[in-house]
Amino acid sequence: MNAHCLPFDPARIGRERLQALVQSMPKAELHIHIEGSLEPELIFALAKRNNVALAYASVEALRAAYAFTDLQSFLDIYYAGASVLITAQDFEDMAWAYFRRAAADNVRRAEIFFDPQTHTERGVRIATVVEGLARAQARARPNSV
Repeated sequence: MNAHCLPFDPARIGRERLQALVQSMPKAELHIHIEGSLEPELIFALAKRNNVALAYASVEALRAAYAFTDLQSFLDIYYAGASVLITAQDFEDMAWAYFRRAAADNVRRAEIFFDPQTHTERGVRIATVVEGLARAQARARPNSV
């Protein structure tokens, strides 16, 4: 067997080079619930913008809670994050933040879902959700990120 047929051995590449290689590879992200992509910093910024009280004292406390132990611990943070999404601008900001991170990781296709009832149950109109997501999507078209 010649050297070109050997199985891939990540240990021979080195950690830094492997990380760069993986980051540069084109990717597809399948079945992402966009509300679950909210980062603690944006959650706090939107909470402040919309006067929404959070159960976490700081960005750091919220980030520490991201060490999920079960489905319920994930859902607690998911719904806390969703509670700050009120205006079309909030939904646009959330989706735009995701699109920027995805572009930086060379994600070429993303299958994005959103959870309408999480928002409509709080009195947010579905048109508000769709408007914000659509604006971010239009901004994220190729060659615009």
